[in-house]
Amino acid sequence: MNINNLTETEQQDFYRLLKKMNGEEPDKKQDVKVKKPQYGDTVYYINYIGRIRKRTWINDEDDLDMWELGNIFFTEEEAEFAREKKKVEVELERYAKEHNGSVRSDSFYLSYNDSSDEKLDYEVWSVRRPLGAVPFTSKQVLDDAIEAVGRDMILKYIFGVESEGEE
Repeated sequence: MNINNLTETEQQDFYRLLKKMNGEEPDKKQDVKVKKPQYGDTVYYINYIGRIRKRTWINDEDDLDMWELGNIFFTEEEAEFAREKKKVEVELERYAKEHNGSVRSDSFYLSYNDSSDEKLDYEVWSVRRPLGAVPFTSKQVLDDAIEAVGRDMILKYIFGVESEGEE
């Protein structure tokens, strides 16, 4: 067997595979965008009254149900962020329900525009509703909702932007 008959890339692959066979190089897994907990991992969740709780992942029915709902987090900080985000979403939805006038075919939706000085902007849609967006019946109701809920809270928890000056 003559390794010199292989290209340089093939030689590198050959040596990498030899190392892998000998247990010297771990198997490279494809990048996983969503990491699922492994048995024994410490995870955090938000309980029914909004408190952050810690538990050990045992892959039981409760774990899997919470995972399916997106209520499993690897750090307490991630769980706290998710809880605050949900609060802001609920405040916006409640504000819209309480202050919207009669439903029209066109609605105003909150959007983020990083090229604008104001950052928070709006879009008007008459045929479709953007996924997960809260409809407002007028720009004024939308502006009032931003003021009531808090511009910084919306930027941080809905759009993931720390403040008006940062991106």
